[in-house]
Amino acid sequence: MSLINDALKQARKAPPRDLPASVPPRNQPSAAPPWRPAADDSAPAPAWLFPALGILLMVAAIFFTGWAMAHHNNLRAIATAPEPPTAAPAAPAISVPVVQPQTVQTPPPLHPPAAPKLQGIVYSSTAPSAIVNGQTVRPGDTLGEYQVKAISKFTVTLVGPDHKELQIGMGN
Repeated sequence: MSLINDALKQARKAPPRDLPASVPPRNQPSAAPPWRPAADDSAPAPAWLFPALGILLMVAAIFFTGWAMAHHNNLRAIATAPEPPTAAPAAPAISVPVVQPQTVQTPPPLHPPAAPKLQGIVYSSTAPSAIVNGQTVRPGDTLGEYQVKAISKFTVTLVGPDHKELQIGMGN
């Protein structure tokens, strides 16, 4: 080891040798400028890109979930539809009808009173109510010439002045 250290000491003390012009001296800076690191051409994503992408994915998930639920209910309604009977019923015998004279009935009034229109039902087993012709009614209330007899989940039963029951539902 000491031989190597002695050789290194002598090499440091020796005058520098002449080097070709292409090789720069050992401890002196070169005339060329230092190399710069290569520029990164890929720009970072804008700060708004990731939150916008997250919001877009959430909206798409909500949309497709609602779409699937709506179509699932339609498929369930189609799947539970009653099947038509497989055997056709026997056709009845054809008979000639007997013509009877018709009795003449009085024509209906020119402007009959409008039938009550059901607009909504708020159903509760203890206190059901309904909106008929813009009025909130409960069983036992009167509505013009009608009296409210009963309110169910889907219909309202009214009793007219002639004591006939009139059952109205949504769309009737």
